[in-house]
Amino acid sequence: MTTVASTTELDVLGALLAFDFIGFAQKSAALDPTEPQYGRAVGAAFGIAARRRFPQGATAEEVDGYVGEFLGSLEAGAEDFDPSALARLVADGLDADAERDDADPDPERTMQARLVLTLRWVRELGLGPDGQRELLAEAEGLLAA
Repeated sequence: MTTVASTTELDVLGALLAFDFIGFAQKSAALDPTEPQYGRAVGAAFGIAARRRFPQGATAEEVDGYVGEFLGSLEAGAEDFDPSALARLVADGLDADAERDDADPDPERTMQARLVLTLRWVRELGLGPDGQRELLAEAEGLLAA
């Protein structure tokens, strides 16, 4: 079921993908990390992007290597991310049937990681505005199902 919070999350992601940082900041301010569904919409888009980025899946070693490369490519902020937590997020994103742990100990950090990785994958996949809209629509469709 698509909720106002889910729509707002997808708007936040859409603003980030479009490099609309003012819109991103404004829309992010409307998110409430204490809501039970917080992160669900971005999680759906993240999973879709992960499976597009790794269409054949990835071994634990490949995921760890990718995470290391990702963290090494950040000019700043790499220390904000725990490599093992990122690897778990990526592995979960690759598994469309994985049960998500609703008791995320740090939903804001998880949201941040998913946003940053989704942005990177969209760039790596070369998704332009149409591809980005398709990704967001597919995520919205997953939530509505």
